[in-house]
Amino acid sequence: MSLMQFGGFKFEMRGVSPRRVTSLDEWRWPSTERLSGESAIQFLGRGPGELSMEAVLFPLARSGHSESAIGRLQAVGDAGIPLPFIRGDWRMLGWYALTSIEQDHSYLDQRGRPGMIGLLASWSRFGADGPGGGLTGFFGL
Repeated sequence: MSLMQFGGFKFEMRGVSPRRVTSLDEWRWPSTERLSGESAIQFLGRGPGELSMEAVLFPLARSGHSESAIGRLQAVGDAGIPLPFIRGDWRMLGWYALTSIEQDHSYLDQRGRPGMIGLLASWSRFGADGPGGGLTGFFGL
């Protein structure tokens, strides 16, 4: 069973396993200056949500912790399309686009292979056009 899934990429205990997942939601309230008095603010809706995940791989010590897992996640990002992000309990977190992957290679052996790889991946929520967004805008319905 996977802990989380982004499109076809699974985050599992035997592989890229998340240590921490953080999310950020914003609501847009831009202000407009007025000649006299305080600025006026107007609600424009939900802003772009963000999701980030810290994970650790031990490619030399644990089976399933291959560096190729990071390559597979990069390939999902190279596709350039938003995909569903789903928790292990099948709760849909929303449609997200992979925006960055940061890697920290440490404990190098004599051949320069990392004993530990720290991974920080970030996603932005995909908001479709129209009120409420959702899948209808993504699929053109």
